[in-house]
Amino acid sequence: MRHVSPLPAWSAIRNVLTRDTLVLLYLAVVLTEALIYSLPLLDPGTLTAFGASPFQIPFVTTAALAGFYGLGRVQGEEERIFWRNLAYACVFWLATLVAIALVPAAHWRWADDVWVDAAYLLFYAPILFAAECKPHLADIGPKRRVERQLRWAGVTVLVFGWFMYFVVAPAIAEPSLLGTPLPSSLLFVTVDAAIVIRFSWRAASSGSTRWRVLYGTIALAGVALLLTDALDALEGLRWYALPDGAKTDLLWAIAPFFLLLAFRLREADLPRAVDAATAERAARSGLDPVRVGSFLVGSAFSFPLVHFVVHTWLPFGERLLACQRIIVAVELVVLGALAVAAFVYLERERMEAERRRTALEERLQRARALEAVSRMAGVVADEYYATLRSVGAFVDHAIDGLGAGDPLRDDAVRAAEQVQHATEFANDLKAISRQDRGRPVSLELGEAISDMMPDLRHALGSMVLLENVPAPEPCVTVIDPVHLRVMLLDLATNARDAMPNGGRCRLETCVVELDADSALEIAARPGRYAKVTVRDSGSGIPKEVLPHLFEPFFSTKRDADGSSGLGLATLYALVSQYGGGIIVTSEPGDTAFQILLPAAP
Repeated sequence: MRHVSPLPAWSAIRNVLTRDTLVLLYLAVVLTEALIYSLPLLDPGTLTAFGASPFQIPFVTTAALAGFYGLGRVQGEEERIFWRNLAYACVFWLATLVAIALVPAAHWRWADDVWVDAAYLLFYAPILFAAECKPHLADIGPKRRVERQLRWAGVTVLVFGWFMYFVVAPAIAEPSLLGTPLPSSLLFVTVDAAIVIRFSWRAASSGSTRWRVLYGTIALAGVALLLTDALDALEGLRWYALPDGAKTDLLWAIAPFFLLLAFRLREADLPRAVDAATAERAARSGLDPVRVGSFLVGSAFSFPLVHFVVHTWLPFGERLLACQRIIVAVELVVLGALAVAAFVYLERERMEAERRRTALEERLQRARALEAVSRMAGVVADEYYATLRSVGAFVDHAIDGLGAGDPLRDDAVRAAEQVQHATEFANDLKAISRQDRGRPVSLELGEAISDMMPDLRHALGSMVLLENVPAPEPCVTVIDPVHLRVMLLDLATNARDAMPNGGRCRLETCVVELDADSALEIAARPGRYAKVTVRDSGSGIPKEVLPHLFEPFFSTKRDADGSSGLGLATLYALVSQYGGGIIVTSEPGDTAFQILLPAAP
């Protein structure tokens, strides 16, 4: 199949501008409305009313349609959230324009200005939410989604605070200002500036040609909004006023055009490769409490900055000044508290993630070591086992040839016992090498453990009280009964050695559901698991021993001949063979080995 390389950025933009149906339709509508303003088709009063809201409705409608068209084909959850927010922003913008058009100019009140400003913030808020998404990164992960939600909470508090500062405070302190476009335009200019800053930063730091183009296009939409709202602010200050019903109304078509262009470029064949520095930074980045806290603190300090600029250049009354100071103080406290809470929460999550990562690296190293040993053990076990069979045959032949009173017969019998011991060791080596796959069958653990109780009592000795607590529901897994017996007898022997003066050993079975985080703890897959817990009241396992517990030939006790044996490596190998895992918790008087095996369907 022939590979088609992505188009250069300017070629892709040119193709969208000259060939895309929605873009061409938009430009045709602009041309039509330009003709309406150029030709004397409407009287000046009608033209002025037309420019107030109906003029923009076709443009915003086209942008909204483009936002939702093809949204289902977007790959990646984070990118879908990004584009969905921008599409909903256009829907809220369109709904506000329609609502304005339905209210006759003669019936317009100052309260209508307040609800229109609030409605426009429903348009702005999703754009700011989109600015806090990171669709240019390949995989955000569940923890980074929490970071995004904290940023969204900060954006919500920020937008609400600006609404209170620029609209509610004048309505309370100086209601006469609501008869001018000044409060609304100052509010929108502030939000426009935030949009331009955030998307420009995203474009500069994305490291991808595709996202530089997309983020940059949305930033240009913010610039267009900033321009038109700044003109309204100048009119509110009576410094400059554009004529009503003039061709300059076409300026309000620029912002939806850039949003439309961003939606259509979404599907363009732009280069998606991310530069090496950005890719490396994204790969290393995890939860960053400082970054989120800094964003929230920066949002908080935007209030005193805006307050300083507004009251330096604009002659507002003392009553309004006092009211806005209260709002600034409240926003500083609220956003500051949110920043502290976010930092504490994310720092705790980061430390927990770091702990899990370290534990996973240790398990990975242990698994690699066990894999290396298992390969060697497989070769050794085959040679060792074959030799032992030959030696065992010679010893058995010698015993058969020696009389009952022959003094060499006792030596031969002891030699046969040592051969048997060595054969068992060879079988353990086979288990570690995973050559012994056994004969797995569907097994109900509660019943199987009940059948093994006499052997377990014998292994524990008379000084240890053994209890069996089977699960109330069937606890079924697929395992070789011989392997299950080896596991439990191994743990029973360890429990007996930990309680030389007697104690209690308790076996419990149950079915558990492991989510992604819990499964990561044992390097297994999420799902249902049959769990067997062997709990004893012994002296416990020292903390420095726990990381080495399943290493081959590691043991804190020695056999009579001074060797340490395979320790719990056999147990670890058998459980891993069935796709399960082991969780060990220990403190004086309570040590628990939790064996988790995939539950049978």
